[in-house]
Amino acid sequence: PKREFRGAWIQCVNGQFQGMSKDKMQSTLKYQLDELQKDGVNAIIFQVRPECDALYVSDIEPWSRFLTGRQGTNPGWDPLQWMIDESHKRGMELHAWINPYRAKTKNTFEMANNHIAIKHPDYVFAYDGQLILNPGMPECRDYICNVVRDIVSRYDVDGLHIDDYFYPYPVKGQKIPDADIYDMNNNGISNINDWRRDNVNVFVKQLGETIHEVKPWVKFGVSPFG
Repeated sequence: PKREFRGAWIQCVNGQFQGMSKDKMQSTLKYQLDELQKDGVNAIIFQVRPECDALYVSDIEPWSRFLTGRQGTNPGWDPLQWMIDESHKRGMELHAWINPYRAKTKNTFEMANNHIAIKHPDYVFAYDGQLILNPGMPECRDYICNVVRDIVSRYDVDGLHIDDYFYPYPVKGQKIPDADIYDMNNNGISNINDWRRDNVNVFVKQLGETIHEVKPWVKFGVSPFG
């Protein structure tokens, strides 16, 4: 039926493409796309920004290590543009999927000089081996919106999805170090957890408005935990 949405996620953060040559990665993706097409999938949700990096040409963020093994190394091609072309050839939509606030995964030990956590260490906090852009800072929300505006304006994506990694999942014995930001910028909200939830709400609204200012037809979604 015309209006069914039958989507599949293709992720990079699991390392499935890391260190692959261009030809090997393209052949792997072609196989995945062909099999998903046989299964009736009509939309691909492709991970293009796992840790404030890029699986596409960007003047804002560095190339992802999940392509070459080292952050900032140019793979010599544009995976997002290639996936748009290959998906559209098969009559499938291509939706770009980003992790909005995660700036570093646990197993990343080297970051490029133009990574946001290097340029603006004040924008991130450390938690459970990760670096997280601080959702309580308007500067971080603006930064993510600028990244998304860049993607949507330059690429013919059919949708833009954000993962549900906003504040990190709780780890026993660890506290989110945002009390100072809360004290300075709590907007009259008396409970810090309510304030955090409000920060996410404000961000989602701002991001949706940003996308639809650029291209009103681009779909926007938030992936559920599951």
